[in-house]
Amino acid sequence: MTLINEISSICKRLESFGWKQLLLKHGLDISTNYLKEELQKELTNIDRSLPGFEDFSLEGRRGIEPGNPSRSLLFHALASPNVVGDSNQNIISEFPTLAEIETIENYVYGSNPLSILDLKARADGRNIAICVFASEYRPAPETVHKKHADMCYSRTGVSRVGTTSALYDPMIRGFLPFVDDDAHNIRVLPAKYSVFVAVQMKGSKDIFGPMRFDALLEDNLEDNLVSDKEQDFWVPIYKLFSGKDCIEGLDLDVKLICNHINEKIRRIHKVLNDPDFITGWGEPDISNPPFIFSEGIAEFSNDESFGSGLLVPVAHNRLVEEAKYQGKYLSFRVPSNNSTLSSSLSIPSDGPRRAPEYVHVRTKVENENHLDLNNEIDVSNIVAEGNYDALHYVDYTGDGWVKAVCPQVKNFIERQVPAYSLVTAPDFFPNTDQRELMETFKVAVPSDLKDRLWVITPNALCDQRLPPNLQLKNVDFREEDKTVTAIVSMALEGPIGQVNLHTPLTNRHSFLPDAASGVFAPGWDISFDNNSSGVEHLAAYGLGSPFPEDSKLCAALSTFWPAVAPDASRSFQPNATNAPWPTVSPLTDTEIGIEGELPWDGVSGPHYVRDDNEVEYPEYDHADYTLNALNNKFSLTLTGKVDVVEYQTRVVSMARAYRVLGSRSRQERARWGIISFKQIFPQDSELDSVNNEIRNSLTSPIYRFEVYQHGTRKPSPDNNPKKIRVSIIGKRRILIVSPNIILMKIGEGEWEVKNE
Repeated sequence: MTLINEISSICKRLESFGWKQLLLKHGLDISTNYLKEELQKELTNIDRSLPGFEDFSLEGRRGIEPGNPSRSLLFHALASPNVVGDSNQNIISEFPTLAEIETIENYVYGSNPLSILDLKARADGRNIAICVFASEYRPAPETVHKKHADMCYSRTGVSRVGTTSALYDPMIRGFLPFVDDDAHNIRVLPAKYSVFVAVQMKGSKDIFGPMRFDALLEDNLEDNLVSDKEQDFWVPIYKLFSGKDCIEGLDLDVKLICNHINEKIRRIHKVLNDPDFITGWGEPDISNPPFIFSEGIAEFSNDESFGSGLLVPVAHNRLVEEAKYQGKYLSFRVPSNNSTLSSSLSIPSDGPRRAPEYVHVRTKVENENHLDLNNEIDVSNIVAEGNYDALHYVDYTGDGWVKAVCPQVKNFIERQVPAYSLVTAPDFFPNTDQRELMETFKVAVPSDLKDRLWVITPNALCDQRLPPNLQLKNVDFREEDKTVTAIVSMALEGPIGQVNLHTPLTNRHSFLPDAASGVFAPGWDISFDNNSSGVEHLAAYGLGSPFPEDSKLCAALSTFWPAVAPDASRSFQPNATNAPWPTVSPLTDTEIGIEGELPWDGVSGPHYVRDDNEVEYPEYDHADYTLNALNNKFSLTLTGKVDVVEYQTRVVSMARAYRVLGSRSRQERARWGIISFKQIFPQDSELDSVNNEIRNSLTSPIYRFEVYQHGTRKPSPDNNPKKIRVSIIGKRRILIVSPNIILMKIGEGEWEVKNE
């Protein structure tokens, strides 16, 4: 079947569900028997006032504009997550499949196929290659240039592990991680890859980007950083797909192959083993699974409704599992007098991460029995002293590559550039991207509040300028390729009009690297190492083993780890001395399990003990995210409802509350513990004593904080090592923080309006 016949079949399937009348509003008749001609004609009455079409390119004039998806009205209508209503703005009942959108995209190029000579002419003497990109069609505010809705491309894709299969929601044109009626199951989140002919160009903010041009340069004081205008980027110019409609005179067979690796356990042993200490394992064992493995991480879907190139993490019943080797549980000798952070084994590094920075070692193996060291009062000291056997745990994260196989084009274009692929931890805020957090940090947060947030800038992975994992085998990753995580557009041609950017927020998972966190120390989604030449590169094996070890430390040390990740610092006992980490983006009482029964991490937060004037906390060193993941206690049911506006508002509200409390430095902020945080409304009974004029002037959202200054710590009365009590110094404060007013009362005193 030719492409135009496939397009006709798609249109016939969809026309009776409201799509025919919707597109007729723009003068495009998808029911005609002359569809090819209809898609080519100029449309003179495109109605950009219709919801979902506000950000359709002002230069768009046709149903299909050859070689340009963003100027193709049919593609925009079917691919944009904001086109959801029919001509009367009733919700459409049937939407295109991912495969159908891919077919429309292919026709954008196949409607006027180019020849190899055409492609080389477009390269205009620049380097040309067959490149693999992760790609996504986005509304205008989320694109590289923010001029109109457009395709966004990156040579890095980010997929996420889970406990059950992927779920595509055709209405939002994306995947969701939630499982109806099962709060503790998490769906895997795939990444979509395609093959393009691309040319190499120096960065150009006004032509193709990259997104957040020179962001890393602006956020750092280092003098060795290179501007994006001096960096080399691969920019797509033409899509490759199977069949005779793609390249003039050729019948293409385009395939994608992939390989991923998890070598965290192997690297633990390579780094820890030395002449003075033996972990119990060495070669050749540590070159076998589960020390290092590729099976069970990710594979391409064979579901026809998903089309081609959808890389899907393999779903496992549990996020982590006990490691086994040769039919037995796999354990290793924990070094004596070792480094720790909390109760995790820490593998020291002078920067690059040769192995996981943090390792779970709290399951002691003794005579084939598994002993949970979290039940011991001095678990941190036991870990620090070491000299016992600890059980390894395995997760199914990893990194790898995606390559294109297209022999017909390779005969003419020899260079092939693979994509870098990350299979990483679940995203507990799927509706809030790292890029959005950064843009708020730079633009929306008042300058006098910025110093009250993160210690370092919350950069996204798309801003990193490091090559992919240079130690991966069987792949042509190069040291000079430092823009692999950048997001680019196709090169813009001519003056481009600015559309209305007031479009709805998209509530779907993104698999491009602006939705992932950058390299921290080590990070939430990615770490870094260097190769034998000393060249720094991205690598996944520097993350925790298993990944929940990082999740716990990143979440609790919120002010140092500026990722869009749960801020669990208020869940555990405060510490303002050697490790002051105050809350930055508070989780609500419901999200941490003080109210309800769905703490995101399986750990119920603190509660106020009125009779003793104390707060009882889960004891941080004894909280075990790895075992909670093993027992499927994680949940993103509640945090998954938080969109970017809510997340940003919490960050600013917390900073304003600290300002009213007179706390500027990180140490001063860390003196305050947060007993309660929740959203309330003006009619809340607690505000009955507030002056009616003030009460009625409160604007939403309104947050209630209950805070205290913390004193001494002591064991819980029942000597439960997993609980700890913290005394309250003086009187508690209750703050009501709205966008225009802050109220505070001390103890049982009167409400006061506080000046900021």
